[in-house]
Amino acid sequence: MVGERILNYQVEKLLGEGGVGQVYLATHTQLGRKVAIKILNPALVNHQEVKERFRQEATTLSGLQHLNIVTLYDYLENENGLFLIMEYVEGHPLDDFLANVSGPLHEKRALDIFYQILDGFAYAHTRGIVHRDIKPSNILIGLDGQAKILDFGIAKILKNDKPAMTKAGARVGTVLYMSPEQVKGENLDARSDVYSLGVTLWEMLTGKSPYNENIETEFTIYNKILNETLPKAKDFYPSVPDYLQKIIEVATAKNPNDRYQSCEEFKRALMEKATPHTPLHTTQNQYNPNQTQTQSKTQVPQNNNPKSRINQIESSRKRSYTILYVLFFFLICVVGYLIFIEINKTPKETKNEIVENDDILGKKEEKKEEKTEKKEEKKSEDELELDSLEKQKVKFEEKEKEYQKILKSELNKSLIIADQLESDEMGEFIVNIEVTNKKTDAKFKDIIIDVVFSDKGKEVKKVEKEISEINEGQKIAFKVQETVNASKYSCKLRSATPVNFSKNEALDSLSKEKELLNERIKDLKEKISKK
Repeated sequence: MVGERILNYQVEKLLGEGGVGQVYLATHTQLGRKVAIKILNPALVNHQEVKERFRQEATTLSGLQHLNIVTLYDYLENENGLFLIMEYVEGHPLDDFLANVSGPLHEKRALDIFYQILDGFAYAHTRGIVHRDIKPSNILIGLDGQAKILDFGIAKILKNDKPAMTKAGARVGTVLYMSPEQVKGENLDARSDVYSLGVTLWEMLTGKSPYNENIETEFTIYNKILNETLPKAKDFYPSVPDYLQKIIEVATAKNPNDRYQSCEEFKRALMEKATPHTPLHTTQNQYNPNQTQTQSKTQVPQNNNPKSRINQIESSRKRSYTILYVLFFFLICVVGYLIFIEINKTPKETKNEIVENDDILGKKEEKKEEKTEKKEEKKSEDELELDSLEKQKVKFEEKEKEYQKILKSELNKSLIIADQLESDEMGEFIVNIEVTNKKTDAKFKDIIIDVVFSDKGKEVKKVEKEISEINEGQKIAFKVQETVNASKYSCKLRSATPVNFSKNEALDSLSKEKELLNERIKDLKEKISKK
């Protein structure tokens, strides 16, 4: 495409590409304006659903005119393909910005950008458009610091009376940022975007994703989104302020009714820094996808007010701090008393103690030196060397054990345990478990998996499942069915023994050195025994 002409635009270079198509930089031949041209992959031109989504992106963008949303200039469809001609933003996608430019963003910098992102999505939501694929790579950060939202390819137009393209139960979007209802394939509204924005803010503050797709399967991540709270940002990056941690927890609540009900409310919570506010009125709990911007601000149910939940957490925290302050004051008093006694000792007492201690230590050192000298006098040079080598051998063996432990631990990380609850009706749990060996150069034997059922934080029952072996790259699936009075369960690897794996170079080198050491020890022992 480089060098070709599309309408009045000369294509200059490739900016990026994905599964659906490529994006090129082009310049208007008369106006000199730079644009980004998104071209549908030629291999997908005859794929009707993909074409429809490409057209939908054009339709969606054409109705959105906002400072923080990339502007669509034109749309072209001809025998050569489908083309979106859009505003060109010189800068970085947010994921690249975090990875290669800024690292984790400081509170003020993060909020300066995030407020813009919320404004853009609030505008789209008031027009009945849910993005459904919010992620850092779909947000551009310009060189001037302005944020721009792009890629409305799978956006859902809630006001559209036409049948939705997405089949019932189908999942669309990027798994790492999906809301629980999106994972389940349910109907989505703006609160699903709020959840994805909460995950995006988490990543802006920590510089990384809350889930590691390199070692976790999609199945595992889906299960975590449905059953586990989002990991605490402070655990990954301690400088994240407490109030931001609380706000992220509300934004990523499992139940949509427990989240901020709109981007406006999300932004208001951030700007007020968790200061309580009272909603104007509330009449129902149900979310209306066709609400206006004013309506979305007043639709938070009183009993689900996220600021009230934040205040409860804050009150509990203040009580804890009061107890800590009292304990700390008591400790200061004790330490002060001990220091006072030490200071008030007479010089004579202190001097006598020092002299006595010096005498005792001196005598001990003299005796120790005498014993050492006597032993060394009795031992020959060969015997002394043997002692030294024996000590070295002990150190080598300790290092070897440590290396083996580390290597085994690293290998065991290649065993991925994924679980999904099939049923928990009538107190009977049915759990599907899948064990995957991601290593292609090692198999495992004696694999033990623990399935722990618990209730109110206490373990009720532990079920041990053993797999004799799993080959390289193999997957093994099975079910656990237990009748137990529990509210939740967890599944984890207890132990496994790796076999037939490539040896570690450091461990091999250590083993060779140990062999040489053993040979020398053996020779010395024979030499000494002949004397």
